[in-house]
Amino acid sequence: MFLDEATITVHGGKGGKGLVSWRKEKYVPRGGPWGGDGGNGGNVLFLADNQTDTLTNFSEVKVFQAEDGEGGGRNRRAGKRGEDLVLRVPPGTIIADAESGTIIADLTHEGESLKIARGGRGGYGNAHFATSIRQAPDFAEMGEPGETKMLHLTLKLVAEVGIIGFPSVGKSTIISVISAAKPKIADYPFTTLVPNLGVVTVHDRSFIACDVPGLIEGASEGKGLGDTFLRHIERCGALVHVLDISRENIVEDYRIIRKELQSYSPTLAKKRELVILNKVDLIQNDASIFVEELKQNDIPVFAIISSATLYGIQDFLNALLHVVLEERKMREAVSPVEKSIPVLHPHIDDTRTDAFTIDVSDGVFHVSGSRIEQIAAMTNWESFGGVQRFRDICERIGLKKALERSGATEESTIFVGKTDVSEMW
Repeated sequence: MFLDEATITVHGGKGGKGLVSWRKEKYVPRGGPWGGDGGNGGNVLFLADNQTDTLTNFSEVKVFQAEDGEGGGRNRRAGKRGEDLVLRVPPGTIIADAESGTIIADLTHEGESLKIARGGRGGYGNAHFATSIRQAPDFAEMGEPGETKMLHLTLKLVAEVGIIGFPSVGKSTIISVISAAKPKIADYPFTTLVPNLGVVTVHDRSFIACDVPGLIEGASEGKGLGDTFLRHIERCGALVHVLDISRENIVEDYRIIRKELQSYSPTLAKKRELVILNKVDLIQNDASIFVEELKQNDIPVFAIISSATLYGIQDFLNALLHVVLEERKMREAVSPVEKSIPVLHPHIDDTRTDAFTIDVSDGVFHVSGSRIEQIAAMTNWESFGGVQRFRDICERIGLKKALERSGATEESTIFVGKTDVSEMW
């Protein structure tokens, strides 16, 4: 099954718990804290892989979880780090935030990868908190939860040539004779239900062609199959527009498809277009009358072929190769677009502990701040020492006084990130 869209949820692995443990050896009196740190949780990464050409792997499984880190051990042994989860997607996959629609990544080339959901940090064991003043800390951190993200995946096939036209004009047959692709072919409309990719080799040079399911009038508005697959020719360097000389009005056919391209995307409509006449074996390979008709309507013909008898195929490929190489050269000459620099939101993306904001809504106090939220999430609220540490941090960074100035009292409901810290006050 071909799938070019999917909505999934990914979870970074949770960090392992730090351990509260004490050094107990016969000749080491008052050995002190000896609990190890938990291991970090695994990350979720996406990898562009040429060995996959569809998002079918995401059709049934919708939730993906990286491995959790292991808890810390005795003798200050650190827990094992969780394994990263690598999700393989076809080149051309766009990864966006499912709620906001913001594009996170566009993986267009083989081997490109990106970390999407970070694994949580492992909690520190009590040995980590030992100081000359606090020599016997009786608390450890919990593991930090991994990041959770809901993602919308969209596949736009990466091909240098897109073959377009009405249903049954011979697109699938063309790609079957110019490449090793083997699409299903039959004599009825909408034979092609999925895009077909094929590697075309001409004089030891290769390029990828994409046969897109037939378009009809109204495709850009959702009629037929075309609106589903128009996105797959957005990345093409050139479009091969196939006209079937056995149809009643090829000029009108041409104009209908051009209108749909323009309606779907003006950028798509501006792509280099090569018009070819197919099925000329039906008229003894003499298409001069059709060429003249198209010329009178300002529609130049690039090639005349018969995909059934292979008439004109080699000449067509020789000319097409020149176009592909020209388009490649033009793309390589264009300066790469500088990647946008992420904007940091003050007091939220800042990793300093004393960077926070306080919002009050319906009497509930919400504290936001990257580092203080992490500390709250990793505090063991069943440990007196752990709670006292959190109180000390809030005193030191001025959070307690800031809450009091905002009107918080002992009866108030207070959240630091997603953690309810009301009982602490």
